[in-house]
Amino acid sequence: MELFQLRYFLTVAKYENFSKAAEELLISQPSISKAIKMLETELGVSVFERKGKRVTLNNAGKALRERLNGIMSTLDNLQNELSVAAGAKQSTIIFNVLTASSLLPDILLKFKKEYPLINFHLIQKSVATKFDLCITSTLPDTLLDNGILVLGEEIKLAVPLTSHFSLYDSVDLRDLKHENFMLLNKGYTLRTITSHFFDLCGYSPNIAFESDNPHVIRDLVEAGLGISLWPELSWGKIRHHRAKLLHIKNPTCRRNIFVTWPDKKKISPEAQIFLNFIKFYFQRLHSD
Repeated sequence: MELFQLRYFLTVAKYENFSKAAEELLISQPSISKAIKMLETELGVSVFERKGKRVTLNNAGKALRERLNGIMSTLDNLQNELSVAAGAKQSTIIFNVLTASSLLPDILLKFKKEYPLINFHLIQKSVATKFDLCITSTLPDTLLDNGILVLGEEIKLAVPLTSHFSLYDSVDLRDLKHENFMLLNKGYTLRTITSHFFDLCGYSPNIAFESDNPHVIRDLVEAGLGISLWPELSWGKIRHHRAKLLHIKNPTCRRNIFVTWPDKKKISPEAQIFLNFIKFYFQRLHSD
């Protein structure tokens, strides 16, 4: 089997759709279909269950994906790792953190264990022009040319167990016009995204508290002081004995998380290593 077949397999597995995988890989759909069929022939098993245009991983496919995630990440990093190792000197990545900041300590801790010679200068500027990489979020229908999508996640409603909404599994955002909300401060990308959802519902939320820290918002929700919109994966878990996350059935509340780089700027070997690490980190976050 060829390396490109394995890359094609992982991309189809990510989207569960041959057309979307072909778009990302910049190849034709027949080419990717042929590569997957060749891979299945060589393996002696099918890896997808096909249902019309959509495909889902079967047990063999899930096992293959689990084995490949770590292997492919290592291969993607190999060239750049050797480049850094040959220099054997410290370097610094300017990382602009506009979203998912609650995950940053865990990301950097795990990365530094593997790459102790790569350091970071962290900034948080929405209009910054001097940076190597930036992590930001957008509405689902927004695409960025100078970046890669690392996560698509649902935004849920966090409510205290003392709220009558905790009796439900889903809510309509239009029914929350008179509730007290806790939201991120203005200027944060998530605040801009959530404002779009409220605009779709035709009202401005009653904001009881604002903060720049997701953990503060979680504590306020759990204390029963109001409700909040909560990115399901990147903001971490709610303590279920004190609060609950509800699905928002209308409007559709989701966001995409991208890692971007400045237009027309070549990514350094160190930044490419970190970019590949982040891709793998979010793949594991989604699968867990």
